[in-house]
Order: sequence, then C-alpha cells, then structure tokens
Amino acid sequence: MPLTPDATMYDEDEHTVIRFERLLRHPPERVWSALTTVDELAAWHPSPFELEPRAGGAVRYQPPFDHAIGDGTVTAYEPDRLLAYTWGEDELRWELRPHAEGTVLVLTQTFDDHYKAARDAAGWHLCLDALSGALDGAGAAAPAPTGERAIPAGWLELNDAYQERFGIAPDEATPPPEL
Repeated sequence: MPLTPDATMYDEDEHTVIRFERLLRHPPERVWSALTTVDELAAWHPSPFELEPRAGGAVRYQPPFDHAIGDGTVTAYEPDRLLAYTWGEDELRWELRPHAEGTVLVLTQTFDDHYKAARDAAGWHLCLDALSGALDGAGAAAPAPTGERAIPAGWLELNDAYQERFGIAPDEATPPPEL
C-alpha cells in the first residue's frame, strides 16, 4: 500500500510549521507514556531522550543523537495533554485530545529552514506510523548498525510526495542530516 502524505505546512511568525493529526486507538495516558518514557521512545522516535518532567526542564537525547542535537529544553509539560520541547534549533509540540476511539495526537514542528519541510515531514510520517505500531504491540524495526546511516523504507517516496505537496523543488530541498 503506498504511503500518502498527510502533513500540512504553513508559515507562522516568520517560521515554517509542519502539522500532523492522527487518531491513535489508545487512551491519552497510554500515548503520553509512549511520548515520555525513554524505553518506549526507542521503539519509534528518531532521537530518544530522557526529560525532566516540567516546563523549563532538560531534555537529554540518547547517544548517538546527544552529539548531533545537544540537550534540549521542555517548553510545555501538561501530563496526558501537552508536551513541547526543543529539538536542536526546532520545537516539537505534541498535543493529545481524548476521542471516543482513543486519542487525537497533533504533532507540530516549528523551524526556520523552509526547505527541510519535506524531509522532516517524511521522517515524522514514518515515526508516527511506528508510534501507532508500537502502541498496538508491533515489534520495533531493527536500528541501523552503529556508524551506518540507513534511509527507512518508504522515506524516499514520502520525501518526493511532500516536496510536491509543499511546492519545494528537489534541487532546493535540504538533504537528510548526517549523523
């Protein structure tokens, strides 16, 4: 089954924002745990972390991402409802709303480099799919061996689709980061 882009992109206060909205068939407290527990993050998040559970708290990314990203800061912390933190120079914001069938998760990423919108949207798209699978009990994908950079299955197709959706020419797009 082909992957269909579902993120939107818009500008806000001279920044670019990508936004996802997904229905997860689990209660907010279960989704919150997957967003805040380092062992659960390792199953789906591109850069697992430990955090101090409060606004202003530290976010400590796990190796090898600690060197690539540096420490972050929690900018909002409301258990089972809202988590926001810095991710390098970007901000990630995870909002959870109860729904009759589980939880509506809204992820927004705010950043300055407009031309990386497609690559990051493709990455988060796959991560949110992995989050849904992890919540449903699916096994995590095996990580790439240390020192190797692997492009996840489906990322190239999604990157191209998001470039088209967002109107970003391939020769202008920011390439994937090196770890």
